[in-house]
Amino acid sequence: MELGNALNWFEIPVTDFDRAKKFYETIFGYQMPENVMGSARMGFLLYDFPAGKVGGAIVYNPEFYTPSDNGSLIYLNCQPDLQNRT
Repeated sequence: MELGNALNWFEIPVTDFDRAKKFYETIFGYQMPENVMGSARMGFLLYDFPAGKVGGAIVYNPEFYTPSDNGSLIYLNCQPDLQNRT
């Protein structure tokens, strides 16, 4: 069985989206793609999805995301699935 990445996706909560986006664009040296999904404004950190790399985003949605105390939201890779096969 081939093991993949332990992480699948991450989201970094921000309170000032434009400031955070400018910060990450500056340190990584690229324009961060942006999208609105429901009530969340997201800026995507570039990654090589076809090669199986892990990606993430900065997210502004004060009703759901809180920086610091609640930290980042990390999605674990549970492939192939979570079924008990014993």
